Amino acid sequence: MAENNNIKVEPYNNEEINQDNRMDRRRDNRQDRRPQQGRNQMNDNQWSRKDPVKEKLEMLSGPTTNLVSKDGVSAKKFTGRCRLFVGNLPSSITDEEFRKMFEQFGEIAEVFLHKQKGFGFVKLDTRQNAENAKAALDFTMKDGKQLRVRFATHGAALKVKNLSPWVSNELLEAAFAVFGDVERAVVIVDDRGRPVGEAIVEYSRKQSAQLAIKRCTEGCYLLTSSPRPVVVEPLEQRDEEDGLPEKNFQKSNKQYLKEREIGPRLTEPGTFEHEFSNRWKKLYELEQQKRDHLEKEIEEGRRQLDEQMEYAIYEHEANLLRERLRHMEEQSSLIQRERELRREEEMRREEARRAREMLLRQQQEEILRNDMRRRQEENMMMGPGYGEMMDRDANLHGMPNPGPISPSMSGDPMTSSASGYGPNGMMQGPGMGMPPPRQSRFDQPPMGATYSPGGDPMNEMGGPPTGPGAQRGMHPPMPPREMMENMEEYGMEAKRRRY
Repeated sequence: MAENNNIKVEPYNNEEINQDNRMDRRRDNRQDRRPQQGRNQMNDNQWSRKDPVKEKLEMLSGPTTNLVSKDGVSAKKFTGRCRLFVGNLPSSITDEEFRKMFEQFGEIAEVFLHKQKGFGFVKLDTRQNAENAKAALDFTMKDGKQLRVRFATHGAALKVKNLSPWVSNELLEAAFAVFGDVERAVVIVDDRGRPVGEAIVEYSRKQSAQLAIKRCTEGCYLLTSSPRPVVVEPLEQRDEEDGLPEKNFQKSNKQYLKEREIGPRLTEPGTFEHEFSNRWKKLYELEQQKRDHLEKEIEEGRRQLDEQMEYAIYEHEANLLRERLRHMEEQSSLIQRERELRREEEMRREEARRAREMLLRQQQEEILRNDMRRRQEENMMMGPGYGEMMDRDANLHGMPNPGPISPSMSGDPMTSSASGYGPNGMMQGPGMGMPPPRQSRFDQPPMGATYSPGGDPMNEMGGPPTGPGAQRGMHPPMPPREMMENMEEYGMEAKRRRY
């Protein structure tokens, strides 16, 4: 029966809550009037879009030590704290009359009037103007009815618990602004200015508050470095300013009259009132002891959790460092392996280059040996006069003389003397190993059908000379006729190789 003490106040609370729900439903209905195809397309695209809350949180990745202070910043206007509820209105009042009642106290942003049920809402620009209007119009008479004016329930206000002691008003507002436009964010402190771990956050829209409750309940929302999530729940509305004045009671209520028959007094020991009063006191003391014991258990649990959290943080950081060190060692080993592979590749390339150079050198030496062998064979065919020609050509070009060619070379090259070519066909003596000098076209002796290398003319048929010189045995046998015909062509080729 205690609820009868507050007659006319309880209905106003219900009407206010019902009116807020109706306004939210109207807003939702207006949003649902979109074409069905557009809603389906939006539902299909919502999975491809990035989460806007996470996009805003990326901008608050930290550090959060450079937040702008709110000192000196003017308070926001037309917030939920400036909204008044007016009850017990006469049914004959109009919208214009209802607006004019509050125009004298400040700028009006929102007006709602329900004539049939006799209540309305009005939102002023500042909290101070709303307080002035409440103080001036509360319990005033309007067409025979006593008005009731008080602050409306803030449907978008939240209570934030389990806060870190290092969270400020600015950080709290920045953290919860990711869910919507924040009108007010305050961290609650005790009489010494120390935070009690709770805060109040007020949004401009009820959908933002519901989103904040949903995301913080389904997940873990952290505001600082420590893994200490906040707990978000709707704010329990309490009026701690006006309280319960005497004029709110109905004087004809029987329970009211019964309780007010006897005034304040102190009980005497041994009386009936004193016995039951002590029982009430013991019950309250037991309740207080249980609350204190529960608070101590909760505080001990928090302390242990803080210690475990600190140890876990250090262990986690150590594990991260170990993992980073292991990753760096793996990277270093990979780099070392790449260097070894690169070094081995360079060594293989160098060996291949040396092998190619060696093969090229061997080919060049083989070509030189073949050239020298061919020249030696040519010298052997040319006879002893070719040695004098070589000496003359060497003197003209400043080249060392390979040594005289022995007349015995006209025979078998394997039986040549040491002063000419050896049995292996290589030149011996001072010019051993040197190829014979190449002769120019003008250094070659005149050759013809009647010319003989030994100085005696040859017969017309190209055969050996006849006469006394033929019996001297000084000239080697002449080369075949085919070799003599190719001598001029070989001389031209030798000249081309030389230049």
